[in-house]
Amino acid sequence: MFFSTEGIVLNNTPYGEADLIVTYLTKDFGLTNLFAKSPRKIKSRFGSSLEPLTYSKITFIGREEKLQRIIQSQILHPFHELREDLKIFINFAEVLKLIIKFTPERLPVQDLFSLLLDTLFILQKTNKINNHILSLKLKTLKILGYLPEIFLCGICKTKIEKEIIYSKGFIICQKCKNSYLQNNSDVRIISLSEGAIALLRGLITWQIPFLERVKISEKLSEEINLFINTHVETILGYNN
Repeated sequence: MFFSTEGIVLNNTPYGEADLIVTYLTKDFGLTNLFAKSPRKIKSRFGSSLEPLTYSKITFIGREEKLQRIIQSQILHPFHELREDLKIFINFAEVLKLIIKFTPERLPVQDLFSLLLDTLFILQKTNKINNHILSLKLKTLKILGYLPEIFLCGICKTKIEKEIIYSKGFIICQKCKNSYLQNNSDVRIISLSEGAIALLRGLITWQIPFLERVKISEKLSEEINLFINTHVETILGYNN
């Protein structure tokens, strides 16, 4: 049976001497692993289309319950500039890991596909790389249902305005902070400033044009990244 869709390469893994297992985020089939026969033997356009971040029109065959095989891959946009810029690619690789880890296989998530593609295009021409990658991380978690509630306290459910703490998958207001810490002295917590809370809320709602105008300080960027990394580690801990 033949299948055709658009896909963005998230990763490729050597298989045997010359083959690859290619992980795509596709428009119509969500996260999909496909087998590519012999792309590592010779340099070719087919092999180039299997590089991470490449956006292609792909055709593949096989039964859905087994590893299907790519038979055609037409590059729509290579994004080779992003792949060759080590700093951008290292930062972007964190997003790709999030998508691979948390996206259900073979379930279309078109909002995520569109978001990833739009961000790749803007990263080619912006100097606000950090803004867009931070926003993409948070929006990815939100779309996939893994972003914690950031408007209400996880304990008393009141609206949060000022500095908070994050622990075990939810955020806690100042009113509940002391009692929580007394009863959970051995758990990991991180503090988030009022500015970081405001930025978090913005990054999950701001569109690309507004992200181009925002200036994010290094301190706030570090706070947001710490929040994201800690939350991802918490989710992985619950899932293991």
